[in-house]
Amino acid sequence: MPDLIELFRTGPNTIGGRYMRTLWHPIFIAAELKPSWAKPIQILGEKFTLYRGESGTPHLTAFRCAHRGLQLSVGWIEGDCIRCRFHGWKYDGSGQCVEVPTEDASTAKTVHLRTYPVREYLGLIFAYIGDGEAPEFPRYPDFESGGDLWVEAYTRACTFVNNMENDPVHIAFAHRESELYLNRPEIPLNVEAEESDWGIDIRSTFANGWVHTNQRGWPNMTCFKSPRQQHRSHLTWRVPIDDDNHWSFQVDIMHDTAGPEKMKQYRLRHDARDGKVGRSYIDLGEAILRGELRIQDIDGDDKANMIWIQDYVTQVGQGPLSERKSERLIRADVGLLLYRKIWEREVMAYAEGRPLKKRDRSEAVRASGDE
Repeated sequence: MPDLIELFRTGPNTIGGRYMRTLWHPIFIAAELKPSWAKPIQILGEKFTLYRGESGTPHLTAFRCAHRGLQLSVGWIEGDCIRCRFHGWKYDGSGQCVEVPTEDASTAKTVHLRTYPVREYLGLIFAYIGDGEAPEFPRYPDFESGGDLWVEAYTRACTFVNNMENDPVHIAFAHRESELYLNRPEIPLNVEAEESDWGIDIRSTFANGWVHTNQRGWPNMTCFKSPRQQHRSHLTWRVPIDDDNHWSFQVDIMHDTAGPEKMKQYRLRHDARDGKVGRSYIDLGEAILRGELRIQDIDGDDKANMIWIQDYVTQVGQGPLSERKSERLIRADVGLLLYRKIWEREVMAYAEGRPLKKRDRSEAVRASGDE
């Protein structure tokens, strides 16, 4: 049996990669793909071309032209077709070549690029890049209405596993200088984890009896909907770019019950993440990891995105997947241990053709929160 590090690799020729290709994944923020634009995309160790036709329809196709291998995203859009900038070969939304300028029509008919199903949903563009027919597209009705939809995305120079294994204990330490620390968050007295219909529930119990639930949607999602934070419901996908980098796409449903000051704080953080306030969280995080800057010295506009900066440092600072061979895990790491156990079980079941556990974001899961 491969070791766990090998099982977490997600390239096209890996067990974990083939498993992840059985699912739909978000690949881009919908509003950032304008009509007549093409973008180079990489997920799960593969490169693709994402473009939006003049009609507004998004398409995902092969990264390179079949002729001489130029990346298609440097070409241009004509209707719902994309034309290669090198010699003008033109492909429609199904990947069929419809024109080779120097040849007769019969030549174009013999050329076809692979294309992939895409869906726009919750402000994101999702794709299925696996083999065969795409599975049913998952929906999240409780995020479809009832407030303002805020969509954000970031890249992080570490495996998606580092993000999925983030735990409730870290808040009191990793986020000391952020607004999360203003009320001096307690360290939980106890952390428990159990497999749920959807993935994993991690419950933290505090000294005053409060129990907070953080959900993991299998295999690469997180969610919280806390009665103490009814103004914000949060849903994320951690999508591997390759084994040492990943995207995080997140959707927040925001309600004005937060009050003007809290909403002002959220908007400032959102603007910082959009690059409108302060320096890049990546630049600041890398400077901290190089020892050129301390987190506690970040001030002014740069502080608006403190949470992402702190998470970048603590997750990227764990090193690449290949170096994670020596850990001293403890009782509070119960969520991490369960995640790894289920990953190994499901990936090996997929590799051996055995049944996988069916996942359902049931009403019980949707209602889970603080107690």
